[in-house]
Amino acid sequence: MRKLILAATVAGATMAGSANSAELTGSIWFPDTHPLTSAGYLDWAKQVNEASGGDLSIRVFTGTALLPAGAHLSGLRDGIAGLTYHAGTYTPSDLPEDNVLAVLGIGLEDNIVIAAAVTDFYMNDPGMKAMFDRHGLVFLSGYATPPYILMCTSKVESLADIRGKRIRMPGAIHAQFADRIGAVAVSVPSTEMFTGLERGQLDCAANAANDLRSRSLWDVAKHVTTIDLGSYFSGWHHAANADSWAGLSDEQRRIILDTLTDAVVNSTIEYTRTSEASLAEAPDHGVTIYEPSADLQGALDEFNQNEVAQIAVGEGTNVFNMQGTEELIERFQGAVQKWRGLYEGVDRTDADALRTILYDNLYSQVDESSYGL
Repeated sequence: MRKLILAATVAGATMAGSANSAELTGSIWFPDTHPLTSAGYLDWAKQVNEASGGDLSIRVFTGTALLPAGAHLSGLRDGIAGLTYHAGTYTPSDLPEDNVLAVLGIGLEDNIVIAAAVTDFYMNDPGMKAMFDRHGLVFLSGYATPPYILMCTSKVESLADIRGKRIRMPGAIHAQFADRIGAVAVSVPSTEMFTGLERGQLDCAANAANDLRSRSLWDVAKHVTTIDLGSYFSGWHHAANADSWAGLSDEQRRIILDTLTDAVVNSTIEYTRTSEASLAEAPDHGVTIYEPSADLQGALDEFNQNEVAQIAVGEGTNVFNMQGTEELIERFQGAVQKWRGLYEGVDRTDADALRTILYDNLYSQVDESSYGL
């Protein structure tokens, strides 16, 4: 059914002709080798161009060629780019609702479920839509990483090993966990992990394992601990400047919505594949891999069970002065449960099955003539 709808959409766009052609400038600050870039932007841009018969193109800038890492919200809002990726924990005061939900990531697993749940919730929940409306943005897709692990310059296996270590952490919840176990959280963009480890400014970096290869961290981090620090999903994989989105035709918006199904699933599968492959290859680069000791794993389990939910509520109520934080969290948890059910028993490497479920239960239901307008 999805292929028939997309075929009809392509025909309509092609008939519109070059008089209706448009180009969006896209920016993602990961390198070309990163799965969110390669599958989620570069391959997707080619798919959009092909599906539109050349009437719609995405000109992709990678790395910091167009915008620095932390400016992918402001640059999108100001129209420097028409489409970007953004890590929401980099701009917490601008995206309070997103940052409250990001707290829950440390205890979440199964990134295909989380990516779908985030995309669904952010596109359809009134509170989340209002957050994007405040900035003149249109949310188009989410993402979710494989488990964040520790990549270190020395052995970190136990609580004793980790005490005092300076660890690049991705967000506030991870920083609080570091504090609980006697480590020191350092807030730097992922673009600075390599130099921080190389120069001794960092002892460890918490990120997905694919960065061993895609950012060459295995050259400077010879010790990896496979403690599961959850999935990072804050911000968005694709969001559009509202004026740029409104300037597209219905047919062009339909093509973007249809092809994003592929971008979400393909990039998530590739993220997991490259992370697993990087871990498997790491010993060939002199990296030693450790499982966390019982006391280190136990500290994380206790933190997830006893503190994370309370911290999330506290972030919304006390840090961001939000109303209805508990209800927001409950609604998001409902979306996660919905997608756990939809994907139950589905092979996480079966791209066709995963895409069909995402399309049928989300993107096919989005009205291109009204969404974001």
